[in-house]
Amino acid sequence: MFTFDTSEDPFLKMSLTGAVTEDDERDYLEVLAMLEERLSPFGLISIIDIESGEVTQETRRAQALWFKRSRAHLTEVCIGLVRVRPQIDPEENDENFIRAMPFPTQRVQREDQALPILRAWLTARDQARDEA
Repeated sequence: MFTFDTSEDPFLKMSLTGAVTEDDERDYLEVLAMLEERLSPFGLISIIDIESGEVTQETRRAQALWFKRSRAHLTEVCIGLVRVRPQIDPEENDENFIRAMPFPTQRVQREDQALPILRAWLTARDQARDEA
């Protein structure tokens, strides 16, 4: 199931859990398109805890094209990305993914760890802008 929660704006949460359907993948790609158009800064919590393994190759391809197209814009508006991955070994190397992101990125195992990280990144970003 895919959900998108904006109730903590500017901290947005997208969640892909359980069995993933075609509708879930479509909704996910629609949210990515919306983020591409967003003008105000945001931090993103991405929760992926799916039963069926992976999204389709078509969705991964569309996601990669979206990121390539949106990278410059995301650099300007994205405070950071916290990836919640309950089923991934916390010792698994995540460095390649982190280096590829143009904004702060961290992976955690529990959702309750995400919001404090985003708040700290927002504070650091605001302080850096005040000092500039």
